[in-house]
Amino acid sequence: MFKLTAIPCEVKDPKKNFNEEEIKGIIKEVVEESILKDSAYLHSRISNWNATIVDTAVKRLASLNKSFKYIVTCTIFERNGAGIHATTTCYWDSNHDGSTTYRYDTNSMHVIVNVWGLCV
Repeated sequence: MFKLTAIPCEVKDPKKNFNEEEIKGIIKEVVEESILKDSAYLHSRISNWNATIVDTAVKRLASLNKSFKYIVTCTIFERNGAGIHATTTCYWDSNHDGSTTYRYDTNSMHVIVNVWGLCV
């Protein structure tokens, strides 16, 4: 049987603190580089946009060389009056781990990117 042992991250080490504003800034840049401001929702382009956003975001976050594992999700849907409700909960070390959400809207679509950073 395996025993899981959590090793707490040191509080004062900047490489082990989730900086929500820094992460959100990176995600904003990635989304705006991937989807032009006036782009229209086209179902045939969504898969490519989604993959590009997630892959680029993970690479940019990993290049920060911080002691985190990142989870990135992206949801793109047409802006047609339909609603969406989502909830996330996590059991983690709230002193170090963190999450952020970035929402990008055009006249025809919504883009929601979620990032979770887990200190290792």
